[in-house]
Amino acid sequence: MNARIADPAAEIRSLAFVDHGPAPFRFSETGPLADLSFAVKDLFDVAGSVTACGNPDRLRDGQPAVATAPSVLVPLVAGARLVGKTHTDEVACGMFGMNPHFGTPINPNAPDRAPGGSSSGSASAVAAGLADFALGTDTGGSIRVPASFCGLYGLRTTFGRVSVAGIMAMAPSFDTVGWLARDPKTLRRVSEAYFGAIGPQAAPRLMIARDAFDIPVNGIGDALLPIARSLGAATEIRLFEDGIAPWLDTFRPLQLHDLWSTLGAWGTAPGRNLSQAVEERIALSATVPAEAVAAAIPRREALTDRLVDWLGDDGMIVIPTAHDLPPRRDAPVSAQVEFREKTLALTCVASLTRLPQIAIPATVIDGCPVGLSLVAGPRGEARLLAFAEALGNLLADRPRP
Repeated sequence: MNARIADPAAEIRSLAFVDHGPAPFRFSETGPLADLSFAVKDLFDVAGSVTACGNPDRLRDGQPAVATAPSVLVPLVAGARLVGKTHTDEVACGMFGMNPHFGTPINPNAPDRAPGGSSSGSASAVAAGLADFALGTDTGGSIRVPASFCGLYGLRTTFGRVSVAGIMAMAPSFDTVGWLARDPKTLRRVSEAYFGAIGPQAAPRLMIARDAFDIPVNGIGDALLPIARSLGAATEIRLFEDGIAPWLDTFRPLQLHDLWSTLGAWGTAPGRNLSQAVEERIALSATVPAEAVAAAIPRREALTDRLVDWLGDDGMIVIPTAHDLPPRRDAPVSAQVEFREKTLALTCVASLTRLPQIAIPATVIDGCPVGLSLVAGPRGEARLLAFAEALGNLLADRPRP
């Protein structure tokens, strides 16, 4: 584990960036992102560096990557400077950023709280100003949750829209690429490198998922609902028509089955060095009955069809990003598990339906940033980004840490 040191800025840097990453470099001095720096989660291959994925065995046994992941090449070719690779929850199995092997990155906007994961180092680096933007992955909330916890803008892209080649697979039917930034303009500029120019967008048809605001605790729902209503004319809908259970009962077996298929054999090898939480998670993934997976597949498609029909080409659904404030850095594993299950009720919506979601910083409660999210239809990133950029001025006067 990294030693804690007296200089706060150096400590943030030490706990955000891995020691085995590449030295800072860029491909080009020119390009649309040439004035920006970025960091990359240590699940992405960068040629010449080992991809350790937050695990000491992978760091010890891994060979330097022979090619850079296509999703990393995009900002490099656009002129951005790569400043390093960032820490992650072990093999991306986490929502908080707490890695007992390499340390927990610091949440610069709430230092006694978790930064959120699994894109924890990426969020920490951006929130601390050590990079202008950072790449991460999002399976069950790994971009959106750290964005909320650290007071950042975060984009989870439509499943399959950005290549996941050269990235460690955790749950292949859910894994997506996303990025974090401190402001919506930068988030949009990075997105244009992937998707092309984002021009003016028509005003969205807003739908506030009223029942979703009853899920958060500690006054979060009460604080976020009036903000959601201030975004513009909106209708209020019931997202969880049959309650939360059908969503979670669909998400769990599919995500766990994916996890077992990708990491089960590796994670259960004799002598494997795993944290308690990840060992328990992989063991759980081995117990999912085949019939539960088979039953969840058509349920997923039914949920997807309903949301896609609601959203159409112009709709956005507004929901809280997470159900609670960031847990404290010393929270036990049991508390982390309980937190994860409750926030999954919100994050599983876009994950199950494979839709894009943008997290925006909305307010501060008890000194902690709190995010609001918008979900759009398939390939609706341009609408999300344009709307978030327009909202920037509306949210600028709200208290921030």
